[in-house]
Amino acid sequence: MTSSVWLHRDEDFHPGAELFRSERLFALWSYSATHGQLLLRADRMPGDDRRLPTTVEVLFKPVEAVRMQGGYRGLVIRCATDDEAAGIEGDIAGHRPGSARVLMLESEGVTGYAVTLAVGWREGLLSRLQPSLFNTFSPYDPVWPTKPLAGVGAELDTASPQEVAEAFLAGMPNGIRRERRATVYVLTAVTEQDGRRSRHNVGVFLTESDAEEALRLVEPHVRSCWVEPLPTVL
Repeated sequence: MTSSVWLHRDEDFHPGAELFRSERLFALWSYSATHGQLLLRADRMPGDDRRLPTTVEVLFKPVEAVRMQGGYRGLVIRCATDDEAAGIEGDIAGHRPGSARVLMLESEGVTGYAVTLAVGWREGLLSRLQPSLFNTFSPYDPVWPTKPLAGVGAELDTASPQEVAEAFLAGMPNGIRRERRATVYVLTAVTEQDGRRSRHNVGVFLTESDAEEALRLVEPHVRSCWVEPLPTVL
């Protein structure tokens, strides 16, 4: 990680103050209904298809209201002036942001906004196996992350069982970003013989229904068995 900033205190936000500026090409990358997280990502410059060595991501959390473009050719984020904040809050029908901050998003003469409690950005080397700089492996939840943001999202990068099967059969090309996600289902059983118990991974299934059918067939012959979903990265 080359840089990491997280702003959430009152003293971090002063009316009209510029918080962030970049000339990169930003895309609206992900939204998670869990904690109202919204993520922008930039790994290229406008007009250049070459990927830059580092990735920059901007996270708003939690988002109360937003007026945002799908992409930005350069981006400035600043605190709204008192008049701007009052106007935007007045336009949000039946909503009082309370302690949320109004942030202005400016690019090429176009202005949008995000009403949020906090904003932060990170720049770093993004592994082809890592979905985001903001959603990394945690020992407190030891499952490999498969989405840019934790929680409930759009799941637009979910791979079909056919794509998973093809990946297993044909393999994956070297060097590509692993941007497709899927879940496989692992059937595990515990057997007992001569007073000694052994644990076995019986099989990996592409659909939950297949795994549950296998479980019903295995269950009468073992001490215990269960199906666990396992995230895969394609």
